[in-house]
Amino acid sequence: MKIYSFLLIPLLIEIFLYSYYLVYMKLFPKKKKQASRIRMPKGEKKKSAPVLRRKKRIDVSSIFKKKKHKYSYERRSEKKYIKYIVLPLAFILFSGLIFLAVKYVILLRQSAFGTKEGIISQVIGLEEIPTYPDSEFIFQDRMEDSVVKEFISQGNSAYRLPVGAKIEDVESYYMEEMQNLGWEFVQSVPLGSPDKKYGQYWIKEDLGLRIYSKFKDLWYESISIDDAKSALANLVKEEIEREMLMASSEKQDLLPDYPWKIQVPKEYIIKYSPTDMKELRAVSFQKIGTIDSVEIFPIGYWKAKELDFMLNDYCKLKSTDEIKYGVMNSIPISFRDTLGLKSTLQKNEETITAYTIPNTYNSVVYVISANSENSPLLEYLIENIKPLDAKE
Repeated sequence: MKIYSFLLIPLLIEIFLYSYYLVYMKLFPKKKKQASRIRMPKGEKKKSAPVLRRKKRIDVSSIFKKKKHKYSYERRSEKKYIKYIVLPLAFILFSGLIFLAVKYVILLRQSAFGTKEGIISQVIGLEEIPTYPDSEFIFQDRMEDSVVKEFISQGNSAYRLPVGAKIEDVESYYMEEMQNLGWEFVQSVPLGSPDKKYGQYWIKEDLGLRIYSKFKDLWYESISIDDAKSALANLVKEEIEREMLMASSEKQDLLPDYPWKIQVPKEYIIKYSPTDMKELRAVSFQKIGTIDSVEIFPIGYWKAKELDFMLNDYCKLKSTDEIKYGVMNSIPISFRDTLGLKSTLQKNEETITAYTIPNTYNSVVYVISANSENSPLLEYLIENIKPLDAKE
């Protein structure tokens, strides 16, 4: 639109000026200056010979000839017609020039202030929260998936930002829109903050909300009022404690061809074991001198069935005559750029935590579980494990 404006505006100005010139010259022609008559001094009158006049003959054929001259009323009529044609045309051109000039100024203001004109709707899973213009719900093609339904029911949502969108523009947009909707701004935590979770925090009545960017997508997370005021500082504290624990010794890597990559302390013994999925192997980490262990187990191909069904298959596969597994509850979580499950499993009389997550490298779903509650290694794995092809 800007390019067309630059081309059309000078052209319309030239057409308008030329039309104005034509109208002016037709309506107000320049009068020709007539030379004044030269009068000679009067002299003595001389008698002149009489002038013989010829008698005018009547030419009958001239009656039928077309006269070459035009009458004055025809000239006036021509001027009148020109006025009725050219003046409306000039007015239309002038109006078009004004319209394009105004449109051009609006485009300049939009580019200068970063205003957005796009499709805006309500965020799926949250009430009275507008979407960022032209953003799209990430899981639009999986709305019938039980994991997605559970994810939405928990007051969470995720949208893919349009190409070229900047997080600064997103933050400015919600800073204005949320306050207009009655939300109270709590704080904005920058990326890389050492003691708080990154994002914008809002509260309204008894609800807290966190809006943050993750993997170039926009995520919405419903939290408590206390968590919004503290910016999830408790979670950051737990993560720091785990990282300090894991950093207390040297690290070791998984095999180069394993579909996951993670570094674990050398205090843990790494064991690989075969599974029913042909070449795919499970891997376990057991701390030396204890029975505490964490296992990464392949259970099925991604999108072959829903994650909660795969978790049930895992429980059936792991159950024996002596040990029985069962699912107590599950909640959806965001794992990198996909959805996963965090579940509490019943293992005889004990309860353990398990994560069901997909690997985008080989499109296989894995269950990562610990054999004891509150395993620091389990949470460390979830925070740091990556598919084999993930960039550092």
